[in-house]
Amino acid sequence: MAISSSTPIDFAKIATEMRTIVARWYNAQIQIIDPNLRNQVWNMATNTYSTTSEVVLYSGSARVQPLREASTPDIGVTQAAVHGVRIQVPHDATVGLIRKGLQVRVTDGGEDTVLEDLKFVVKSAINSSYGWNRTIECEVDVKSVE
Repeated sequence: MAISSSTPIDFAKIATEMRTIVARWYNAQIQIIDPNLRNQVWNMATNTYSTTSEVVLYSGSARVQPLREASTPDIGVTQAAVHGVRIQVPHDATVGLIRKGLQVRVTDGGEDTVLEDLKFVVKSAINSSYGWNRTIECEVDVKSVE
């Protein structure tokens, strides 16, 4: 497809083509979870709350990639080890807004099963109007292994 200044760009056609190409790199399986939508039910007999199942907003293929950025330094007392991670999932208009604070669980880490033991928290997920996939920026505390 030739592109010139006099030819309109067909963004929808290009995006459709590119979405199938970038999907080849999705070798992990994830779930995006809203931890705030769980319902708790009070049990008077046991004097405890029982929590209903998690609300999964998305379940499917993804690419998990660490970011090359400064991590939170170890400062003695807290011993933080927070790192940035980019997670890419297929473009899907039905998923809706993926907002800060949601959680990502890796259910199949592809070539790296250690990813399945980490807790990822969404920092942002605003995407381009010309998106080929949905990019989610997360933080992970590498000391949060379950």
